[in-house]
Amino acid sequence: MKLSSLLRINAILYVITGIAFGVYSPLMLAFFDIMDNEGSAIIYWYAVSFARMFGAALFGFGFIIWAAGGSIISPLVSEEVKRKTGLAMILGNVILLVVALTQQVSIWGTSAGWIMSGIFLALLAGYARILFMKSWD
Repeated sequence: MKLSSLLRINAILYVITGIAFGVYSPLMLAFFDIMDNEGSAIIYWYAVSFARMFGAALFGFGFIIWAAGGSIISPLVSEEVKRKTGLAMILGNVILLVVALTQQVSIWGTSAGWIMSGIFLALLAGYARILFMKSWD
């Protein structure tokens, strides 16, 4: 797989997840079994508003990654820029994976948490493979 293809896949996943958290925040919180309406209403709506903000951030990062995937295929882009882009995506996905696994083990304990961790692990493995095989194009 090429770097540009993986960046596009990553971007699509982030945009879709961003839309889900931004538009369907209460459903996403229920999917992760984070909170339900049985607790404090104020805390619940704080969690919903934070989930919406998280969705907006994912949505924006998805489009930034999409733009990077489109411009990375240009012959004018040096191999160093491609390598640094790959390293940045590895670092980002390592952090996401560690946080998701930590939350999964300590708080969520749901299948949704394992799915999210698996997605981050798959993206991390894809970027690591591309970086070490130097298959930019």
